[in-house]
Amino acid sequence: MRVGYVGLGKMGLPMAKNLLKAGYEVWVVSRSRGPIEQALAAGAKEAASPADLASRVDVALTCVPLPQTVEEIYLGENGLLAGAHEGLILADHSTVGPELNRKIEAAAREKGVAFLDAPVSGGPMGAEAGTLSIMVGGDEAAFQKVLPVFRAMGRHVVHFGPSGSGSVVKLLNNMLVGVHELALSEVLLMASKAGIDIHQLYELLMNSTGASAMLARSFPFIAERDFAARFSIDLLLKDLGLLLEMAGQLGIQPKTGQLAYEAVAATKASGYGELDVASILLPLEEAYGVKVCAGEKTEERKDG
Repeated sequence: MRVGYVGLGKMGLPMAKNLLKAGYEVWVVSRSRGPIEQALAAGAKEAASPADLASRVDVALTCVPLPQTVEEIYLGENGLLAGAHEGLILADHSTVGPELNRKIEAAAREKGVAFLDAPVSGGPMGAEAGTLSIMVGGDEAAFQKVLPVFRAMGRHVVHFGPSGSGSVVKLLNNMLVGVHELALSEVLLMASKAGIDIHQLYELLMNSTGASAMLARSFPFIAERDFAARFSIDLLLKDLGLLLEMAGQLGIQPKTGQLAYEAVAATKASGYGELDVASILLPLEEAYGVKVCAGEKTEERKDG
């Protein structure tokens, strides 16, 4: 099976490399030259455009940050559907809204092509390790055909139903990312203000009912004051916006999702949009004059 990959970013490049490790013939397209060279060095082949890539492969995968880019890659003049052949399976690993998935799926169906929405969770570390969670919506038969490809990149792969179902689940997941990250920031802020050692607190919480994946993920970054983006505020804000849009279509007002969106928007407004989601803490530190520090129980900000 020949596999194509469009979008060799922090997620796409290691996912493509894992496909190569699994023995697939992999064709790639990406905007940046550096990742393409890395993929070629690992054994990939380069296509001239998404349309050219689609004409060469049995399965074409995509992973890009923004919905408008996804739409262009699939529906644009030189997009995947422009070069699609009957029997091709398309799968998008990006985080977008379910309505866009259904739009692309309808266009693909007209060409005798299957489209799956297959967003992922696990971050760059999971992409490199091949341990991603992959949540899938779309045709069941197409899913079964491409399942071995997904398993080369992910450890937990679930088909949730018709087109858009995978994106629904991903947006729900990222609502919890935002809510848990905000809660963690507030907890660490109060602990520092109260004179509680944050490392002791972390060990206790990880062995208590307050444990969470976001606590395990983000506490080490916060403790080391390392806010380099693994998953940026800008991207989480986009995802939470899509979540609230979807919730409105469902007739639901998720209060905690709205709070998380507001906190992430405030973090971006403070100038931290390109930093990691753990930087939700930073505007709160500034507002309350408390800094959460590694190796210290508490430190009042001198300028606060």
